Amino acid sequence: MKLLEYQGKALLARYGIATPIGALWPEVPDGPREFMVKAQIPSGKRGKAGAVRHAAVGEVEGIVEAMSTQQFGGLAVEKIYVEEYLDIVKELYLAVAVDREMGCHTIIFSSEGGSNIEEVADERILRIPIEPWLGFQPFHGTRLASFLGDAAAGQGLFRTAEALYSLALDQDAELVEINPLALVDGGLVAADAKAVLDDNAHFRHADWAGYARSRERSPLEESIAATGAVGVEVDPQGDVVAITSGAGLMMATLDLLVSAGQRVRAVIDLGGTVLSGSDGLEGVLAATALARPRVTFLNAFLQTAHCDIFARGLAEAHGKCPSGGSIIVRLKGRNAELGRECLAPLGFELHEDLGQAIEAVSKQRG
Repeated sequence: MKLLEYQGKALLARYGIATPIGALWPEVPDGPREFMVKAQIPSGKRGKAGAVRHAAVGEVEGIVEAMSTQQFGGLAVEKIYVEEYLDIVKELYLAVAVDREMGCHTIIFSSEGGSNIEEVADERILRIPIEPWLGFQPFHGTRLASFLGDAAAGQGLFRTAEALYSLALDQDAELVEINPLALVDGGLVAADAKAVLDDNAHFRHADWAGYARSRERSPLEESIAATGAVGVEVDPQGDVVAITSGAGLMMATLDLLVSAGQRVRAVIDLGGTVLSGSDGLEGVLAATALARPRVTFLNAFLQTAHCDIFARGLAEAHGKCPSGGSIIVRLKGRNAELGRECLAPLGFELHEDLGQAIEAVSKQRG
């Protein structure tokens, strides 16, 4: 469960982490003369998208009205948060995340936080795995402070990291992130907040009932979900949609397409829809058509289901809901040759080899 920024900041404040004075519109905090107006959507990079705006007192209402009608990354604005403007000396990055490979939480810190954190060189990022039986210890804080190289701010960083780790444990958080953790004249302040809570732990947290769930899916993802399939919008500017016969194959297909230089709008795992005949597939094709892809790539590798049955369902679905753009199909598995014979009259470009199919997608885009 992803919390919106204002919810994440309320959680940080419960653990003694300083946050700016703020309020949900139509309330405006008393005292400040300058504000940051922030669209509350479950998405990152809001600043670059125009979803975070600086405003003087008299400008807040106009910015709120304009922002309320916009979408950012395909997401409608749910709420708008107005908070005091901070005079930031330096932007840091601090997070606690579950590291599944190591089986523990890891503290992640960089002295170069802000909107370009993804571009920070790896040697400028400190990662400290925390042994579950040991927990956060003073030497962890000392290491953070030393990496920062600022003795005065180091003590505040020590306390903030310790509190953030406690929050992650208590709240069953998969990720809690402060970016930026702002160094201001009075110390460290969480200028932003991101929190992802483990839905499986909901039964342990009666207080979670107060969290208004954000609409985490884009309109395209919603339309795909309505068919029974699972879709993830990757790049709103992409022009390739990949439809696959399994979740693992979906991730592998995405990796191969991106490695080949493709911009992928969305990837779709058919799941049980792969066996539902033309009705289920028709819904998926209709949802895919909303993205107006130049290339629709169907990658089906069926080891238990029959490829020819799947192909007949796909042919019927396409007859009812023709897709725009080029369609490339990679079909492999039981009765794959019969399946390709079924699809051949439709004019699809057909392949059995995945590498050749990926290459065909690249050529179509050229």
